Amino acid sequence: MNREEPSSASAAPEHSSRAVIAASIAPINRSRRRLVSGVAGGTGVLLASASKTALGTGTTTGTCKSPSAVMSGNMSPRPGGSGSCSGGRSPGFWKVPQKFNYWTGVSYPTFYKAVDVCSAGMQGLALTDIKTQGTLANAILPGAGYIGSTAYGVWAVLAFPTSFPGGQLQRHLLAAYLNASYWPSEYPITKAQILSMWNATKSGGTWCAAGVTCSKPWTATDVINYISGMYDINADVGADPDLCTK
Repeated sequence: MNREEPSSASAAPEHSSRAVIAASIAPINRSRRRLVSGVAGGTGVLLASASKTALGTGTTTGTCKSPSAVMSGNMSPRPGGSGSCSGGRSPGFWKVPQKFNYWTGVSYPTFYKAVDVCSAGMQGLALTDIKTQGTLANAILPGAGYIGSTAYGVWAVLAFPTSFPGGQLQRHLLAAYLNASYWPSEYPITKAQILSMWNATKSGGTWCAAGVTCSKPWTATDVINYISGMYDINADVGADPDLCTK
């Protein structure tokens, strides 16, 4: 069966009477502020981005561990104590349009309905509101993000995991990918490991970190528990809008 892939964020956005979010995202200079216009009917939005040098000062602190460290020792990724490693943010953080400013190297979708990035929450968005998909989930996790023969983007899986077979595993691995992109030096899971975890566990198999003799290889549930167990450790991204000026 041929799989149909909806328009991705690489396509030029269409101008219409319906307001849409910009489809692509350039690498963010977190030391500067930028004015984003053309959202919600031309409203100006001032987005203040935190410098990555300020990270590691979040309210949740602890020591996060790489998969090999966890597998060879303490199975808890939150053993207490101090550490500079970042456990990243959850799918619930990454799916909110207000947080699109923090997506790095991954394109978010555009929508048929007006979306105000100054507002918190999902604003009633549904899969049917997606105009262009942004980066496809399949581009990060081969075979992920499909409903039937239709390919959906990263955001769709983050926001609506139950719509996709194996959606919870996809959702947390995609959040891990966004974390690895935003905190490339601090996040303990590499993009290569994220792909390896997916390939090993997506069909019911188990995964073990390279170079480690596993007495108990991880199932998909173990992978989810490991990734989600580190959320919010040293994961400050600065202030969110308040930011908005009309």
